Amino acid sequence: MNLDDVPMIIKSLRESYGYTQGYVGKKLDISQQAYSNYEMGKRELPARHAAALAKLYHVSTDYIYGVVNEPIATSFPEAEYVKNISYQKLLQYLLRLNLSQRNNVLSYLNFLRNKE
Repeated sequence: MNLDDVPMIIKSLRESYGYTQGYVGKKLDISQQAYSNYEMGKRELPARHAAALAKLYHVSTDYIYGVVNEPIATSFPEAEYVKNISYQKLLQYLLRLNLSQRNNVLSYLNFLRNKE
């Protein structure tokens, strides 16, 4: 575990979802400035906030704390499949994409949805 990585990990997760610090702060019931201190490494992220962030981003607290390198998602539709690929696997693929790639996927999905 490398706690020095926590600020970078939570900032990366926030940015990948397109959330502002203020939005995440509200989800944690803290101010934007208090949350900013976690991202800048000025304050240590308490376990209760790590758990809330894990839930918000659908990753494990092990990922947030840098214990594992892959953002293994924690909540998925139960055992549903599309052409032999589980929703869990699809979500894991999406979580590995950067923000630009996710936006491209979402644009394509919107294109397909509007095509119907």
